[in-house]
Amino acid sequence: MSKHNDNLPDPSALRQTFYNQDDELDLLDLLAQLWRGKAWILGSALVCLLLAGVYLMVAKQKWTSEAIVTQPSAGQVANYNVALNVLYAQYPQDKLGIADLQQQLFGRFSASMYAEANALQNLEDPLNLKVEPVTKGDKEPLSIKYTGESARQAQQQVTHYIKIVNDQVVDDYGADIRRNLAVKERELKDSLASKEKVLEDKKQQRLDVLRQALKIAEAANISESRLTQAEFLSDDTLYLLGSKPLAAMIANESTKPLAFDDDYYATKRALSAIQTLKIQVDNLQSFRYIMQPDLPIRRDSPKKALVIVLAVLLGGMLGAGIVLGRNLLANYQRRN
Repeated sequence: MSKHNDNLPDPSALRQTFYNQDDELDLLDLLAQLWRGKAWILGSALVCLLLAGVYLMVAKQKWTSEAIVTQPSAGQVANYNVALNVLYAQYPQDKLGIADLQQQLFGRFSASMYAEANALQNLEDPLNLKVEPVTKGDKEPLSIKYTGESARQAQQQVTHYIKIVNDQVVDDYGADIRRNLAVKERELKDSLASKEKVLEDKKQQRLDVLRQALKIAEAANISESRLTQAEFLSDDTLYLLGSKPLAAMIANESTKPLAFDDDYYATKRALSAIQTLKIQVDNLQSFRYIMQPDLPIRRDSPKKALVIVLAVLLGGMLGAGIVLGRNLLANYQRRN
């Protein structure tokens, strides 16, 4: 036990080095020791400063560019709204209003933007794309940030990912409206064909009735009408008109155009509008910039001023420790 204690500094050496006769910490003597060892302190600070400079040169820099986006303007969804007007021409009550369309597009953009940020975070080498509301609790506007190794790269990447997500949303909406218009076109064509078939069948049925009445009139040798006044004739009594009037009616009915109602022509107009519509989603946007991606002027890390200050402080503290340690060791050696 005594051998082990022999290797430790004598407490009296500590008191001799840092304390006065009244057993109080002698600050003046402490400062004097530090002043005499200022070369060590300055040297240590300089070494740490050089190391800090090397660190600043080799450390990976981080720069953050930010953009703020919100719902698209009415003009940015105008062409798409025109396509919807054509699609829902027969049932305008089912069409989304401009405000609802703007909200729906931005909601899709926001969801896709969050998904893209999560996907980048889950990469083997994660990329720092951050999406969050500007005001906590609100869905819009959104703040979109990207942290890169340079200011220009951060700005370009924010723009890049916003464009990618917007293009995906626009392409999906463009494909969706095309599918809906194609389905609507088939529906209208089938409706017109059905209406035409019904009228054709009615016309054919009328001709069959007149031809049957003509056969009866010819068999009964009735060539002229035997009616003395206008009467209601059922299909079974049409032969009383006579063969000549019936033949004229058959000839007229055969060449007579189909009598379409207003609903048929409304359907035809809707079909014509869809067939002549040119789908243009080039200017469709799912968002609008409040603030374009900025070019950062201050990097996030490493902080040059902070690193230098910490290096100087650490170097000074290390140098002071060396000076005081050397003095303590010298006093210990003198006592022994």
